[in-house]
Amino acid sequence: MNAPATLRRVGRGLRALRGLPAVLRLYGRGLALVIESAPLAGGAYLVLLAVLSLLPVLQVWLTKLLLDAIAAGVSGDQEAVGGAVTLAVVYALTLVVPAGLRPIQMALTGWLQDRSAVAMDRRLMQAGARLVDLHRIERPAFHDEVTMVRRGSLMALVLLQVLQGVVGAAMTLVGLLILLGRLYPLLPLALVVVSLPHLFAEMRLGTLQHRAMKNQSRPAREMDYCARVTTEPAAAKEVRVFGLGDFFWQRFRERFAVALAEVNRIRLAGLRFSTVFSGLYALALAGGFWYVVTQARAGHLTLGDIVLYLGAVQQVQGLTYYFTRGIAFQHELWLHMRTIFGFLDSAGPAITLAPPGQGHVAPANLHAGIELRQVGFRYPESTRTVLADVSAVLPAGQVTALVGANGAGKSTLVKLLTRMYDPSTGAILLDGVPLSEYNLAALRQRIAVVHQDFAQFSLTLRQNIAVGAYAAGGGDDRVEPSAQWAGADEIAAKLPQGYDTPLTRQFAGGVELSGGEWQKVALARGFVRDAALVILDEPTAALDAEAEYRLFERFRELVVGKTALLISHRFSTVRMADHIIVLEDGQAIEAGSHDELVARGGRYATLYEMQAGRYR
Repeated sequence: MNAPATLRRVGRGLRALRGLPAVLRLYGRGLALVIESAPLAGGAYLVLLAVLSLLPVLQVWLTKLLLDAIAAGVSGDQEAVGGAVTLAVVYALTLVVPAGLRPIQMALTGWLQDRSAVAMDRRLMQAGARLVDLHRIERPAFHDEVTMVRRGSLMALVLLQVLQGVVGAAMTLVGLLILLGRLYPLLPLALVVVSLPHLFAEMRLGTLQHRAMKNQSRPAREMDYCARVTTEPAAAKEVRVFGLGDFFWQRFRERFAVALAEVNRIRLAGLRFSTVFSGLYALALAGGFWYVVTQARAGHLTLGDIVLYLGAVQQVQGLTYYFTRGIAFQHELWLHMRTIFGFLDSAGPAITLAPPGQGHVAPANLHAGIELRQVGFRYPESTRTVLADVSAVLPAGQVTALVGANGAGKSTLVKLLTRMYDPSTGAILLDGVPLSEYNLAALRQRIAVVHQDFAQFSLTLRQNIAVGAYAAGGGDDRVEPSAQWAGADEIAAKLPQGYDTPLTRQFAGGVELSGGEWQKVALARGFVRDAALVILDEPTAALDAEAEYRLFERFRELVVGKTALLISHRFSTVRMADHIIVLEDGQAIEAGSHDELVARGGRYATLYEMQAGRYR
């Protein structure tokens, strides 16, 4: 390796030292998280770390003193013989004590790891709860970031290992170098100088490894998907019928090859530099050994000094390598902690929130309805306009249907009404007040939504329904009436434990539901809360004709006095609405009742006739 390259690495390392305060603050946060999770265990761990790190230094020093005392005793010094016995007992203790302390240290490590992992998971869940909208969650880069952050539960164990491998090794190294300095002051200095390039190189390699891991987050997620999809129940039928096992294996191998090539490149660079470092370090040790032999021949060093050198050098050699590897490891850990704490610190709403205590309380029932005033919207990092200058009204106490082709912006409008996003332009008013001026939690408690891509929670049937009213602080007493309205009571009647049956085969006694059954559960979940605005996004897509008929027979009764928005491709469903809005290319092009729109002969009439004609 040429000198300019080495100097560049050293220069980068020196520049990195300027950021040392920020590094220490970040480690302080990580260590505080670990210690705060179990203060007594954390304090005991740090004390044990110091004791176990200094014992090797004491052993080397005692070895020197013991040999010098024995040599003096052989020469006839009786006091030295008594001293040698005492030194031998103390030396024996330095060998016995670690054997008793290390199991305690391991137990404390496990104790701290378990509690700090829970503390970290709690912080990550709290950060997720602060993401009250979908601005970050629906961005592809977010999932790569989360892949990195989810490894945070291992941060405590890694941090403790780094403390032991870097801080503990550093304490031992400093002590041993001080002992070597007694023999010849330049000897520890030479060892430090030849170690610095390796140290900075390892830090650089740690940065490259972290960057590679971050850049390979997507291939890693794709590999994980390919590994899981062949065994998960959701895709089991298609994978087997279409013989897709080999297809996903090939995709896995391709992604693995991409990820492995970058990792191997970094490893080879590290290997080349480590080889050069080993040669330099061997020269420094050989020079030190030559000096000790020369001084011993001249009678300037005792037998204990020679043994001290050999023992110290033997330990320094192993510890230096361990320390430099630990530095690379800690540098990578620091980069990882920066990602974790960066995520925790930046997790927050992207939508506009009313100041604390100043947000309007959403009404139990709407009076003026909902008005869209020239609403425009495009997703973050996208150049495509999804909604453009949409002006429409959802009358209070009426059912409004939203009609349009796929991609017209219907589901996006639902996201705006539920404040998953704010409009890019224009405003949405509820009873004449912009949505952004309402208290967000109170607003959402007055909205019941059945999404097209509803969640299938791995909970019991009762819990799957009751969570719809969890934020409002109730709902258990409304579970069975809501289930009866949605037809989910028929599902409960067939389940082995009724409403208390887990709706997943991941747990013993659980069952899997069909798509239509899950849709009934989602409908019951949406209506378990007392909402002023009811939004149904394709509520009957997985229901058969009979179930759909029964559902809408009761729908009118359920939404009396409420404002409802219905999105559906089935005009048999849409025509029962009081008011219909037609979206096309992100614009509201028509509005009125079914009869009015059919009589008008516009886009709605065309779509209705196309679908109705199939049944004639």
